[in-house]
Amino acid sequence: MIRLVPFLFILSTLHTFCQSETLEGMILADSLQGYAINIVNFTKEIGTTNDEKGFFKIPASQGDSIVFSSVQYETLSLIVETKNLGRENNKIRLTSKVQQLEKVKISNIELSGNLNSDSKNIEILPFVDNKILGLPFSDKPQPTLIERRIYTARSGILELPINYLNGKLKKLKRIKALEDLDKIVLKGEQTFDTVFFIEEAGIPEDLISDFMYYCAEDDYFKDLLVNTKRLSLLEFFKEKSIAYKAYKKI
Repeated sequence: MIRLVPFLFILSTLHTFCQSETLEGMILADSLQGYAINIVNFTKEIGTTNDEKGFFKIPASQGDSIVFSSVQYETLSLIVETKNLGRENNKIRLTSKVQQLEKVKISNIELSGNLNSDSKNIEILPFVDNKILGLPFSDKPQPTLIERRIYTARSGILELPINYLNGKLKKLKRIKALEDLDKIVLKGEQTFDTVFFIEEAGIPEDLISDFMYYCAEDDYFKDLLVNTKRLSLLEFFKEKSIAYKAYKKI
């Protein structure tokens, strides 16, 4: 009986090993050619896509949760069973999303093609917003394009892990950081006339932008710009110009 224990342990280990395999198969859908389906194993936090023929292969074990998603197809979730592992003929059928178009309103205004005369026949309603109506409103600035793209990449149950795994979210954050830096540099250049940087700070005109990038490495510079502290900013530029010119050997 004692000799039987190691044997049972080996069998148990082999059984566990065999359960950690791959899920292979073919995605079936209308007009699939040319489209890549996002295939994510949420249990193992790994992802992949199908090839041109619809074939896919992803590491999976019994009980893993696999999600198939795409813009043009309905999302499909699959819990891996033992029968799905170790074979290549798993069929995953996706259903196309139905895009419902909005109603089209047809105007009864007859246009001649002459912009000057047609513009007089079109009723232009006055602009009305919450502020004019006396309703609550927000004066918060609208998000930029890259900020909206980051928000979209973070939204949804599927988008966040997919964009995290494929590096898209990290790339968008780097782009936003560069855009923010460019805004700081541009604002810094506009605080004083070019004459100040050339005559007072001793910075050549063709190096003013480079000097601003040098200043932007200091977080104190950003604080001065945000709070518009012109006198402090003046002293800051003079002090930084000394170090910058020494660095550039001007």
